[in-house]
Amino acid sequence: MQPDNPFSAPQVELLDAPMQPVLAGWSRRQLQVLAMLALVATLGNAVLVLLMFASAWLSDSEVAALTRYSDWMSAVLVLVGCYLLMRFKALIEQRFAASGLGKPVWLLVGLSLILGMMDFWLGARLFEGLNPITLVYIALLVLMGGSMVWLGVRLLRVSVPYPSLRVMAWMNIVGGVLLASVVFIVLSMLPLLASGVAMALVFLRAARELD
Repeated sequence: MQPDNPFSAPQVELLDAPMQPVLAGWSRRQLQVLAMLALVATLGNAVLVLLMFASAWLSDSEVAALTRYSDWMSAVLVLVGCYLLMRFKALIEQRFAASGLGKPVWLLVGLSLILGMMDFWLGARLFEGLNPITLVYIALLVLMGGSMVWLGVRLLRVSVPYPSLRVMAWMNIVGGVLLASVVFIVLSMLPLLASGVAMALVFLRAARELD
């Protein structure tokens, strides 16, 4: 029949054109490994917090041994955390076409590395008195808290996010405010640990989309 025949059958495609995958370049296994790594890092940070409180009941020799162990463990966790943050940024930018994550993420990575090196090389000497190095360390902590709030605000602006992504955004905001206050640094550990769990859930949710 002619295409303009009003009595001809409608011409339709039997199959929809294949859609371009939203998470091209990512694999289910890769995202699951990232999720597991985020959970392990969160557990490691929780262990460091417990060790910090446990040191009050240990002898000087035990505290010295524990400090050496904690320093190395903290250094490894800083590197893992920076890697996870960079992979998280890449995922969210690709999955949700998110913008504005670069500056807060790279600022957090840089500050994490600087503070991690100061912790590793100076340790308890950072808090022996109100010296210039201590003031610089505190200023960097305040800046890091502000960067976490900045990242949290940017994540809240992501269009139609995963529920776990929104939880992570709020945990970053609350944890960043507490960290920047300096007075409530210890309390900031709780929402920041929750943020690590939420990050793992974001990776897992993305992995499910590839099933």
